[in-house]
Amino acid sequence: MSMSIKDFDFTEIERNFPSVGFGFYASEAQSFINCILCIFESAQNLVEQWESIQNFVSVYHQPKLEAERWNVYLMLLCPETIDIRNKYIIQNDTYTARKLIVENEPTPVESSRLIQILNDELLGFDLKADFSEAIVSNYQSSIADLLVDLPLDASASSRSIRAARIELLTSSVGKS
Repeated sequence: MSMSIKDFDFTEIERNFPSVGFGFYASEAQSFINCILCIFESAQNLVEQWESIQNFVSVYHQPKLEAERWNVYLMLLCPETIDIRNKYIIQNDTYTARKLIVENEPTPVESSRLIQILNDELLGFDLKADFSEAIVSNYQSSIADLLVDLPLDASASSRSIRAARIELLTSSVGKS
């Protein structure tokens, strides 16, 4: 499964946001993931217009299938770096669609590069697993050691032993 460009009528949104470029992409397997790509000319432009664009999308682009409603993305592409605070606010806003910001991407962007970005960001094509050195033998965790011979009855001494081991576990969290 990969992302591919789909036909979409952007006439109205382009009229309202003339400085932003738009594209519509969907996953090839039953259009399960939909992405509206917004290409901005600057970080300032993105920060000033993302919310208005999202509101416009909420009115004019409502997927019909329930599964598709939870898989709508706004990919906000910008040739500059976005202030970390603004990036956090934008990407954590879930109204209408999930938002992904792609920074420092020179524009204009070729179609093949856009497909690569979408496949990497939305479908994880850039993730690689290397298990060549993942052979583990005779592994025993410290947690398992603490659970061996743990008394489970309701006696005071058993409760005391369990409390001591819980204390050991909680004090070791985050330590290497």
